[in-house]
Amino acid sequence: MKYSWDLIQTFNAVATRGSLLAAARSLGMSQPTVGRQIGMLEAALNVTLFVRSRDGMALTEAGADLVDASTAMVHSAEAFSRRAAGLDADLAGAVRVSVNEVLGTYVLPTILRDFMEQNPEIEVEVDISNAAVNLSRRDADVALRMFRPTQNDLVGRKIADIRRGFFASKRYLDKYGRPDNFADLGRHRLIGFDRETIHIDTVRALGVTVSPQDFAFRSDTIVAQLEALKVGLGIGILHQRLAARMEGVEQVLKTADLPTVPLWIVCHTEVRYNRRIRLLVEFLADRLKALYVNRTNAQLEKLDDDSIPTNSADNKG
Repeated sequence: MKYSWDLIQTFNAVATRGSLLAAARSLGMSQPTVGRQIGMLEAALNVTLFVRSRDGMALTEAGADLVDASTAMVHSAEAFSRRAAGLDADLAGAVRVSVNEVLGTYVLPTILRDFMEQNPEIEVEVDISNAAVNLSRRDADVALRMFRPTQNDLVGRKIADIRRGFFASKRYLDKYGRPDNFADLGRHRLIGFDRETIHIDTVRALGVTVSPQDFAFRSDTIVAQLEALKVGLGIGILHQRLAARMEGVEQVLKTADLPTVPLWIVCHTEVRYNRRIRLLVEFLADRLKALYVNRTNAQLEKLDDDSIPTNSADNKG
């Protein structure tokens, strides 16, 4: 008996995600469609695969017996998709880029404008997220990451070590004064994350004790932090090269040696020879180096495309 691949894929998505809604989101389908497909598969098999409840979809014993086989099929399909993408020699088509909020909002648009003017046949899709997407599943073709990837099926190139510093708007500093040392920060409004501890960890690495309550404006949306800084809500942490391009923003405590953040450009090993992906990777690498690399530093670290590029919980920076 033959079963549609679509039904098996839907079964696996529900089984691994635990609900019709989560499966629908992952598949780009509507929840009723997912429910209908599960019903069709159950009718074809003449078995009940899930027990439905308000808590989600629980596998029956029969359903649990099929999960491993369906997962193997999903992985094979993903591998086929990656391999096929790698063989594509046609420049016309789309490339999907995963990038965090800062780069995706303030850096990438200008670079992509120039790239698409030179390559009008290539479409670019941008996924802006601070989470690291799964390149093995083709959630993106290319990713800009603030950490060194370690998965064996990924290849990458280190672009730069991004320098950061303390910054505030000149409007804020003219009104409240400029801190001369870390102790002075205690009398200023600080901008940072809400639930995340990135800025707290950064400041503590300098030997300064801070807590979440020391940040007067808190948001886990980095764009909100930057806009708050620009309008004068307080002092925050920015990429130095990015801040240099912003009008009305001034660096303070210039001697503070904040830990740098590595910038990597990454793709899956099976798509790296795709012409449009490779073209975009090279363009991004060149332009990002021009922005972030100190041209007086002759020790720029650059890895070959064949280098195996740390998994991290996030992509923030």
